[in-house]
Amino acid sequence: MLDHLLREIGTFLEELFSKEEVWIILFFMAIGGFFLVPYFGLWDAILYFLKSTWWLWVFLIIAPIANGTWLHWRQEVFMHDIKWVTLELRMPRHVEKSPQAMEQVFAAIHTFRNSANDLEEKYKDGEVTRWFAFEMVSFEGETHFYIRTYARLRGLVEAAFFSYYPDLDFVEVPDYMNEKIPETVRDIYEKGLDMWGSEMLLVKEEYYPVKSYVDFESEADEKKFDPISTFLEVFAKLGKGEVVGVQILAAPAASQEWAEKWEEDVRKMREPETKKKKFTTPQGEEQEFESFIMRSPGQTDVLKAIEKNLSKPAFDTIIRFVYLSPKSTFYDSFARRGIVGSFNQYGALDLNSFIQNYALSTRTRIWNSPYVFPRTRGEYRKARLLHMYRHRTIPPETIMGRILTSYFFNWNKPSRFIKMNTECLASLFHVPTTNVLTEPHLRHLESKRTGPPAGLAIFGGEEEVERFK
Repeated sequence: MLDHLLREIGTFLEELFSKEEVWIILFFMAIGGFFLVPYFGLWDAILYFLKSTWWLWVFLIIAPIANGTWLHWRQEVFMHDIKWVTLELRMPRHVEKSPQAMEQVFAAIHTFRNSANDLEEKYKDGEVTRWFAFEMVSFEGETHFYIRTYARLRGLVEAAFFSYYPDLDFVEVPDYMNEKIPETVRDIYEKGLDMWGSEMLLVKEEYYPVKSYVDFESEADEKKFDPISTFLEVFAKLGKGEVVGVQILAAPAASQEWAEKWEEDVRKMREPETKKKKFTTPQGEEQEFESFIMRSPGQTDVLKAIEKNLSKPAFDTIIRFVYLSPKSTFYDSFARRGIVGSFNQYGALDLNSFIQNYALSTRTRIWNSPYVFPRTRGEYRKARLLHMYRHRTIPPETIMGRILTSYFFNWNKPSRFIKMNTECLASLFHVPTTNVLTEPHLRHLESKRTGPPAGLAIFGGEEEVERFK
């Protein structure tokens, strides 16, 4: 508890003193206090200085708190007023296209990005970038693919998919959260269920990519592998009354900021390594020179992968999953090792990999920080994770937003965005290819989508309509 509070205070002070205006004010205040020392003495001057400027210190503390609280309130109102629609993807029986088609779909969806462009939109409307939810959910072994989107963008999202998957079909369905996922932890226990869940993070910095679908492809058809098959096989092992859901929340990020943030790190990686060597001249003098060390093929491949990763549009992403099961068959290792293990296939030691967000996981022990009340902390974590999964919530942008949505035993800090580009997202969520055995696991379309017949009249009366019946 104290550890979290100190970290929050440290973050607040770091943000406060990162502003140039604060340092300019402090500079002039220090200069003024310096001239008071000869007249009052050092300690009297300090006390007089603090007494005379208390209002400024109060303002420097209250202003960021008020600003963060106001922004959080307006953003909550904005997000509450968003009208969502839940669409289920009905898969054709044969999909010959690789996940590259899905990458293009994500690139199209990235162009739907919205953001606050002026003070009115930021402070009055509380506008935030709307996010999309891409979900793979298995009910007792039958897997469904869902997309939740802003209602007004539904047509554009469907158009993006139909451009690359013309045989795909979208069906607007009631949100399965209301029927399949209990609302509270108490409801879970009353139904004789138990729950485990967590989120996934990246081991290294975001500019290191994970393995993508490109690394699983091969020119030979018999050697092609679709990474989504691992998830489908795990989902197929569910028994009666069990539910597993993998939720990917993706908000389009500003492309320029994504590349510029890591520009300095990449520039250092491009610089050749040098090694200092000494040698003795024929005259007996010792001299030092620098020699360049050539990059190994592996280092060159890593640099290429990083530059390729930063060259594509990115999304602020949250990967979240839950596992619900009757207590008689509940086995948290199924999720901790089965689902988390499915993410391990995207890991590479020289690039990046996924890791469980242990600070958010619903499994707590006495030897885990902060080392007190493990059972109580576990219940609070279940409640928070269940709420976030059901409502598909994203972390508050402001520090005050996180503080106001925190509890004594559960600070709203662990959940956070990770940047993932379109290629990485397409590797995690895409229409399963023909190479994947989907017959026992997915509900398919029974017929292909077809267009209207040629020669169909666009304008005309009843007699023209009768001709084409």
